Amino acid sequence: MLDKISLDYQDTLMAASGFQAEEAYKAVMEKFPGEYIVMVEGSIPTENEAYCCIGGRSALQILEEAVANCKAVVAWGNCASSGCVQAASPNPTGAQPVHKVISGKPVINVQGCPPIADVMVGVVVHLLTFDRIPQLDDLGRPKAFYSRRVHDTCYRRANFDAGLFVESFDDEGAKTRLLSL
Repeated sequence: MLDKISLDYQDTLMAASGFQAEEAYKAVMEKFPGEYIVMVEGSIPTENEAYCCIGGRSALQILEEAVANCKAVVAWGNCASSGCVQAASPNPTGAQPVHKVISGKPVINVQGCPPIADVMVGVVVHLLTFDRIPQLDDLGRPKAFYSRRVHDTCYRRANFDAGLFVESFDDEGAKTRLLSL
């Protein structure tokens, strides 16, 4: 897989910083218009640039610039996919999920906190293998990974379906009291 992708800009993993990192960021957009994929972590503050300012530009400005000529956008995690707690009322930052901030580009939402590693890799492999976004559900998530409920794949589901579960608990019959903090 590493022969097929080039992680040209990732502020945590890259060795460069400052102007060298910014040069790498801009080089991808200039050299590969319509060919690169933008992967976003976190919700986007929209009310005040001071809430997330990098190199004198807001997160919103950076995102808008990055997606202008991209092929697709992947929103990693609940914050980027749904806004999460930052987008809850009251929302002084004006935080929004990626799909509510940008338009005109396909957005793939990979939910989870943290997002599931197998799903992250699966989305990237799908993009590399088929050169198109995967089929998405009504929440913008890849159907291949989000079409079933957690309970559908639970190994205890057969017991539930057979009616083998506790319907009530007699507190008097309890022998051991547990307190887990």
